[in-house]
Amino acid sequence: MFPEVRFLQLDLYTWLSVAGIIAALVIFRVYSDKKQVPAKLQNVCLVLILASIAIGYGFAILFQAVYDFTKSGKFVIDTQTGMTFYGGLIGGSAVFLILYFTVAKKVCGGEIFRHLNSVSGVAACAISLGHSLGRIGCLMAGCCYGRETDSWIGIYLPAVGAKVIPTQLIESIFLLLLFFALTALLFRTRINGFSVYLIAYGIFRFVIEFFRADDRGGSVIPWLSPSQVWSVILFAVGTAVLVTLLVRDARRKDGAPTDARQ
Repeated sequence: MFPEVRFLQLDLYTWLSVAGIIAALVIFRVYSDKKQVPAKLQNVCLVLILASIAIGYGFAILFQAVYDFTKSGKFVIDTQTGMTFYGGLIGGSAVFLILYFTVAKKVCGGEIFRHLNSVSGVAACAISLGHSLGRIGCLMAGCCYGRETDSWIGIYLPAVGAKVIPTQLIESIFLLLLFFALTALLFRTRINGFSVYLIAYGIFRFVIEFFRADDRGGSVIPWLSPSQVWSVILFAVGTAVLVTLLVRDARRKDGAPTDARQ
């Protein structure tokens, strides 16, 4: 929307992306304190998060390059290659989990298992808030836009030359509301927040993709966008994790053994 506006030689997309990362890190620290996650484990997690963000950035570009290859048959990674959130989320989350169960375990021992539910729930809140700010950055950059519309909800996008559905703003608002909902779950229930995040965001992203009009590359399923395919996968994973944990907790309350060895 305002891609030419710069401050200290950085565009608004970059500033809002940085603001999102900082907000996510602050929320992780504050919420971890409130959930009484040991300071040592918090410090290790913050280092792992920074590493995961850096590597996730590469995955975001890699995923988009694969999408472009699926559509055009050319695999290119250069300054013109875009990024996709799901690439960053999936790649960054995978890296964090690997480091958490290796590096963090070596440093903090059994603490990583006792506080896993809290850490994952806090991470879901942090990601939602950071992503919400990042989507405002997309609005400022004029990317990730929706279909042309004459509706009152439309905003004029210079890059398109017409009014479009502000899918970036809609997603930002949804993510902010999801942040508040996940915060309530984190402090009022024992429900795993990250699984709820995967389910909720998966459903929302699947639906909002129908209203987007920007080119996102090809997909292995022609009638679905790449993000819709990942939305289905993440919804399934989130549902499986949530149901598994709820069943486990229910069995514990009933005094039943959780596995054949007990």
